Amino acid sequence: MHSAGKCFPVGTAVAKAGSANHSRRRLDSTMPVDAGELDCASSAWLAQAQFKHKQNMKKIEAIIKPFKLEEVKDALSEIGIEGMTVSEVKGFGRQKGHTEIYRGSEYTVDFLPKIKLEIVVADGQKDAAVGAIIKAAKTGKIGDGKVFVSNVEDAIRIRTEEKGDSAV
Repeated sequence: MHSAGKCFPVGTAVAKAGSANHSRRRLDSTMPVDAGELDCASSAWLAQAQFKHKQNMKKIEAIIKPFKLEEVKDALSEIGIEGMTVSEVKGFGRQKGHTEIYRGSEYTVDFLPKIKLEIVVADGQKDAAVGAIIKAAKTGKIGDGKVFVSNVEDAIRIRTEEKGDSAV
């Protein structure tokens, strides 16, 4: 790869500099590559190539109405998802809050009480988990909530130091 600052695309046959016989090999996007071997390979490409060897995990965050918590918990339990983090939060979206009368005066309540669920699942469980949350939390009325799904690079169980999807 030390060829006058040139970068070589995936699939190009290259010679490893410094090796006695400069043996040629093909770069493959699924092959782990030592960063010292490549002068100009982007760290993003290296991360992508090495990430393919790991089990993907997803973090699902759901904002739901408080009275729907038990139904959502039961729905997730039915599909084998037991662990979750639950937080009491306040917020608003299109619902924009509401007005209340307290001791004869009208007050605007901007932030409504909601429940935030956080679960981390293996990639293969994502669709079932999201479907269970939506089905259990849906009332058909404004303010039902939102579900957000994001990638999780790694998870580590502190007690046993297990890594990846076996830690969740």
